[in-house]
Amino acid sequence: MDFSVESHIMDRGHLLRLEDFPLMDLRSIGLLVGRHRRSQERTLAEVAASARVGRSTLAALESGKLEELGYAKVERICEALGLVLEARPTVLDAPLMEHRHLTEQAGRELTKAAIEDVIVRGGIDAWRGLAKAARDDRDGSILARARAVAHALSRHDRKARAFAALLPSIAARTKGRRRAKA
Repeated sequence: MDFSVESHIMDRGHLLRLEDFPLMDLRSIGLLVGRHRRSQERTLAEVAASARVGRSTLAALESGKLEELGYAKVERICEALGLVLEARPTVLDAPLMEHRHLTEQAGRELTKAAIEDVIVRGGIDAWRGLAKAARDDRDGSILARARAVAHALSRHDRKARAFAALLPSIAARTKGRRRAKA
């Protein structure tokens, strides 16, 4: 089963680099789960009981023989091993909106998904475009959405943490600019 998501698995708060598993399918997750279970010197029965799944289900997952397994079960198995499965919908291969297109009018239409894409996939130019749109936004809705998205992602995403660290200076410039226009 292919989850059709961009997945990251974290161990004790540190993002594991999964170059071997660019798109986490069920087989790849099973290999990773098996590796972690063995490194913790735990039996199939121990982990299965902790995750509330059958021992045979866990064995089939680790051996890559399962064709389907619900997300909730996969999440419980990962949790039993101290792993956190984070899944997001796969981002389309469409290019990022260039910063010069993030005008006030376009910025008003920015959804949380578009802001997430800019924060997670964008570089400094895209971030500057988002900051400019936030500064030019009269009602502050772009900054509020960017703040909410960055906060939600920052627990697990390094780029989102970096963007969140910039938000206070963006907010300060936004307030100063609004006062000057008033």
